[in-house]
Amino acid sequence: MKAITWVSTKVVLLDQTLLPTQEVYLDITDYEELALAIENMLIRGAPAIGAAAAYGVALGANQIAATSKEAFLEKLKVVSDRLAGTRPTAVNLFWALERMDMVA
Repeated sequence: MKAITWVSTKVVLLDQTLLPTQEVYLDITDYEELALAIENMLIRGAPAIGAAAAYGVALGANQIAATSKEAFLEKLKVVSDRLAGTRPTAVNLFWALERMDMVA
């Protein structure tokens, strides 16, 4: 059982709100969907939340159409800011977002 994984161009997320009675996986294809999953506590635990944030940035980056690096980074900041707002006290979330920003 994996809490979160990247498959092709989507994130497959275990809905932890249904545990232990059900094992349901969600296909997440958009960073906003992932942000809502974090906010609604579908994913729990500091490491998993950090991974979810990083995957959210990747989903958002895949959706950006930009003609310059500056335009791309500007749009990517919107994605990062949205994900940062999902859990303002989650240290691993911010650590992951900072790492993704450095990579970008």
